[in-house]
Amino acid sequence: MPREIEGVLTAKHRSTLEIEDFIFHIISNEDTEDNVVYLDGVELQPSQEQFFLDRLKDVASGTQYIFKDDSANLRQKVQQLSGGEDFISISRQITFDFAERHSKNMSEGVFIISRLKYVCDGDTTSYLLFLVKMDKQPSLKYSYKEKNGKKIAVVEEIQDSLNENKAAIQKSALVDISGYFSWDVLAFDRSERQGLTDYFKAFLGVKERQVDSEWTKLAHRTVRKWARSIPKDDFPEGEDAASFSGRSYNFLCDNDVFDTESYINTVVRSSNPEKKERLISTLKQHLEEAGVAGQRFSPQPNSIPGKDKKEKYLTAEGVVVIFEGDREAAGISIDDIGRGRKRITIETSDLNIS
Repeated sequence: MPREIEGVLTAKHRSTLEIEDFIFHIISNEDTEDNVVYLDGVELQPSQEQFFLDRLKDVASGTQYIFKDDSANLRQKVQQLSGGEDFISISRQITFDFAERHSKNMSEGVFIISRLKYVCDGDTTSYLLFLVKMDKQPSLKYSYKEKNGKKIAVVEEIQDSLNENKAAIQKSALVDISGYFSWDVLAFDRSERQGLTDYFKAFLGVKERQVDSEWTKLAHRTVRKWARSIPKDDFPEGEDAASFSGRSYNFLCDNDVFDTESYINTVVRSSNPEKKERLISTLKQHLEEAGVAGQRFSPQPNSIPGKDKKEKYLTAEGVVVIFEGDREAAGISIDDIGRGRKRITIETSDLNIS
């Protein structure tokens, strides 16, 4: 039995991805059966294969979902694929269900279904199902001709074209066929700032793997653990583990939506580019392993336990300084004054005896 991994696809997993089966069916507003034109095959050029692999990698750290207990459609099709049933036949059934659930004003385009393989746990091969709704985006083709000794451009509009642009991808999902991960689906929906549209969520038959409060606690806990693992020489000047943890807490307090890149860039500060790049890389790895990287959720800072909100300094003289959040925002500064000694300065609008 494959083991369940909390995180998402790692860089090692992504480097071994290969397309095994690929098909798309055309979603049209014309008077066709089910508004879908079913194809029997697609011939991809190497550069086009790479484009779709790159798009897969975009969603490979997306929001984690699990199949609902009463989910029947997509879950059943995935089970059939894992049992070796005909890929093209099942791809048509999946596309039919997607088109049927959408309203009649759905944008024209294609629905892509691809089965991919990758290497995990040494030499074990596992499988993923990649689903993409890609809108049709008319493009322009130009040429020129000689006319009266002048070069005149001729521009033609190509209606039935797919633009190799991330913006053309409206919805995408990555389904774990092999049961290697603790999630069933990673999904992205351009129509929603956070989460999925109701019909796309119903089509996938999924629910969020964890609620916002759980992701909030896990994100902050992961940063605290990572910060305390950093070698002393890798800290930027004037920084320590409390600096990183404090900025993590402030981000979760100040933002309505968790975005991995913004979160990492808020937590990590350094004037040394090499040191900053190394810190960003290791933090991202920790967040990926924890399953936090790529999640979209509404931070719930009140869900963080009190002991995880607070940072503490203890001096050799027995003085304890306890604060929440970013050290600078709390009015605390620490300066080296030579001979191995430090000066702690606290600015405050009031001071009381506890």
